[in-house]
Amino acid sequence: MVLLVQFHSRSSIISTIQTICMGLSKFSGHLPSDMGFYLPKLKQLSLYGNKLSGIIPSSISNASQLTLLDLNGNSLSGIIPEALGNLRLLQWLGLEFNNLTMGIQELNPFSYLSNCKYLRFLAFAFNPLHNFLPNSIGNLSLSLERLYLSSCHIKGSILAELGNLSSLIILELSNNKLKGPIPTTLGRLHMLQALSLQANELEGHILSDLCHLKSLYDLSIDSNKLFGHIPTCISNLTFLRYLYLGFNQLTSMIPLSLWSLTNLLEVDLSSNSLTGLLSFEIGDMKVMRVLNLSRNQLSGDIPITIGGLIDLTNLSLAINQLEGSIPESFGKLLSLEILDLSCNNLSGRIPKSLEALLYLKYLNVSFNNLRGKIPTGGPFVHFWSASFISNDALCGAPRLQVPPCEEDSPKNKKLKVSHLMKYLLPAIGLAMLVVIPSLAYKICKTENLGLPLQADLYNLTTWRRISHQELLLATERFNSSNLLGQGSFGSVYKGTLSDGMNIAVKVLNLQVEGAFKCFDAECEVLRNARHRNLVKIISICSNIDFKALVLEYMPNENLEKWLYSHDRCLNFLQRLNIMIDVASALEYLHYGFSTVIVHCDLKPSNVLLDVDMVAHVADFGMAKLLGDENSMMQTMTLTTLGYMAPGDFLNLPLKLS
Repeated sequence: MVLLVQFHSRSSIISTIQTICMGLSKFSGHLPSDMGFYLPKLKQLSLYGNKLSGIIPSSISNASQLTLLDLNGNSLSGIIPEALGNLRLLQWLGLEFNNLTMGIQELNPFSYLSNCKYLRFLAFAFNPLHNFLPNSIGNLSLSLERLYLSSCHIKGSILAELGNLSSLIILELSNNKLKGPIPTTLGRLHMLQALSLQANELEGHILSDLCHLKSLYDLSIDSNKLFGHIPTCISNLTFLRYLYLGFNQLTSMIPLSLWSLTNLLEVDLSSNSLTGLLSFEIGDMKVMRVLNLSRNQLSGDIPITIGGLIDLTNLSLAINQLEGSIPESFGKLLSLEILDLSCNNLSGRIPKSLEALLYLKYLNVSFNNLRGKIPTGGPFVHFWSASFISNDALCGAPRLQVPPCEEDSPKNKKLKVSHLMKYLLPAIGLAMLVVIPSLAYKICKTENLGLPLQADLYNLTTWRRISHQELLLATERFNSSNLLGQGSFGSVYKGTLSDGMNIAVKVLNLQVEGAFKCFDAECEVLRNARHRNLVKIISICSNIDFKALVLEYMPNENLEKWLYSHDRCLNFLQRLNIMIDVASALEYLHYGFSTVIVHCDLKPSNVLLDVDMVAHVADFGMAKLLGDENSMMQTMTLTTLGYMAPGDFLNLPLKLS
């Protein structure tokens, strides 16, 4: 939309306008060069967030009643006009995010804006001023509360005259080319709440004069060349919530007084040369959300009191000289999302208590001296080898590229299997003694239809991408005629893809409580588990309101139908093979996979039979993953404690439990 404004001296309506507010209106074009002549009573002009170009017309000074001029977020260019100094009633001047320049040193905007004695807000940020700050900046209005000069390519030093602006609440000079020390006069700005000087080339010490800023809320002086120590008087800044001192050259110890500021929310002291031990008083920072002490020379143990930072979301102690073990108390940091302990001298085990950190998205404990088994529950199912590299004594799952743990070695697995068979073989023998005589009395009815054979020769172990639309076509929009069965959390449909492949589609009923957990649990098990006696997953289809698993189709349905159907009969050999198939699947889940998986809902209806009557264990919606005997991550609770499928010993010699 082009801004076309025609002003006429005869227009009494325009001459009486007091407010023009058309921000974010997609206007483009230039401001009329004579706009100020016809707006004598204009008090507020707001055109922020448009696409205006060209210069700010000098005629704006004729709108002498202006108190607010907001042109930020446009593409205005040229020199900031001297005529703005004639707006004696101006209180708010917002020109940031344009392409304005400052002009020669003698005719700079700070000089002529000193005439605006009521000015409270001044923003030139993100304009290419490319100049030095003039001494006249100290002559700006004593009412000035907010001064924004970030990213203006300002050179030189921070002038001592800024200390004259006694009403300043916010002073932003970040991301410029300022050099030299921080002037002591800034300590006179007793009302200052935010001081932003980061990303410059400032040198010298952090002066104790800054400790006089009792109202300071945000202190950002990171990414400079400051050296020396953090002043102990920093504890005077009792209103401080955000402290950023990173990427400087600070040395010495972190003062104990810092940890007395118990209302701090974010602290970044990274990339300095700070030394010494971490204080136990760090545990008093109950509301802290971010703590970054990385890239220093801190030593000693990590204090166990750090577990008291229950609101912490981001903790980095990387690249220091810390020793000892990772405290078990880290398991109390339930809000933690990022934890970086890499490149230290930490030893001992990775605490299993970390499995409780369900929001943890990033973990890095690489380049330490850690040992023992990597935990497997909670967030650890999502971490990969990069989180654990260069810890020679760690062991765990193959995907983590560490050696297998001794208790998971083939030798130990063989012992476990032998122990299992010690009890299983006598049970099978007893079953045979009971079942074989019974077969003489149990004769299949003559109307037995035989084993339904249906060729399905596709290799279903290959992952495929299948869309929601394809599933609708394959199942005839989930027609009831294709329904194979229903469960607690959804329904299973038969489908045929466009290439002729038969599939089973398990569609979750998202209205049922626990359906999401059921879906996640089954995905977690099936995405990595591979065994001939486990149902194979072909694809997953998941969006906000639809979640489905695409599985291998089993033409001979499930074991329950074979056990209790009047027109089907299993002979002894088939029963024995099914028992062996199920036992093989359980042996793999318990001992052959990187994480112990307990099915929790094994019953005849969850044992599926393929075209060759090979049994496949299915439905892992209630599965639970076990770490060791003292730790467990359970995806869901069993629906019925001690459940066993109905049936007598003659029908099913192997008791499925």
